[in-house]
Amino acid sequence: MITTTHAILNSALLGRQGRPGRGWPVVLGSMIPDLPMFLYFFTVPILQLFIHHDLLHRVYYWPYWRNCVDWSHSIPLALVGILLFWLLKREGAIYFFLAMLFHDLEDLPVHATFPHAHWVPFSRFRYFSPISYYDPRFFGAFFAPFEWLLVVLCVWVLWKRGLKPWVQVSLLVVCVFQGMWLVYFYAGWRW
Repeated sequence: MITTTHAILNSALLGRQGRPGRGWPVVLGSMIPDLPMFLYFFTVPILQLFIHHDLLHRVYYWPYWRNCVDWSHSIPLALVGILLFWLLKREGAIYFFLAMLFHDLEDLPVHATFPHAHWVPFSRFRYFSPISYYDPRFFGAFFAPFEWLLVVLCVWVLWKRGLKPWVQVSLLVVCVFQGMWLVYFYAGWRW
């Protein structure tokens, strides 16, 4: 799933009206697993000035890089975090790790390409799902609109909770952006 989808879906699932202390931990916990990939894709344009494109493309598959991505998507790590902070009675941290766990579980059925080793450190097994959240070769053209409708539904649920105006505007921007991306990528409409 797209990282913003994780944040919105998990906010709808884990957040509660009258419990604003959960908001940021859930959003951050939903987005942190994708941080290594953000760093990779934001540094690629800069590194291309100094490193040949073919070498840079292969960096994504280097063991060190894959370890960073796999550990950030580790289900056992998220479970240990939940247990540890439950014992310490730290609600914000519990919801941070719950959001990480939900992110990992949401990724499992939609990564036909580039799956993560979700069971690190116990296993390097990668589940290649028959469905992709974006790749048309693996039903991405069907799943992506479903994902966007899920985002719209979750935004509606979140708006019903009486969010601050700047949060509502942010959610609206995400909805519009993902809808425009779907039109651009799948409908072939270029502007």
